[in-house]
Amino acid sequence: MTIKSIDMQVLVQKVGDVAKIQQAQQTGNNHRQEEFIKNINEQTDRYTKTVNKALQSEHKKVHEKEEKENQSRKRYKGSNKQENEETTDNKPQSCNESGSTLDIII
Repeated sequence: MTIKSIDMQVLVQKVGDVAKIQQAQQTGNNHRQEEFIKNINEQTDRYTKTVNKALQSEHKKVHEKEEKENQSRKRYKGSNKQENEETTDNKPQSCNESGSTLDIII
């Protein structure tokens, strides 16, 4: 099947039109993609600069937890002080007793 010269003239014109349409689509897609990137960057900037407020109940929970930790630390320190006082009272006063010094010979 051969192409007639008249058909060839019509086809050549249409090839140019198709190329223009495809180029317009590609540039449109590129512009849309750039807009999406711009929007995403703006959102990330906005989200990184904002601080979420804690709810009142969360605020109270944090303070309650801190208070409990402080109380447990105080109790632990208090019990250590009592144990230290007891152990210092029970120490022998003289170093002459057996077991108070160690001799290591190699």
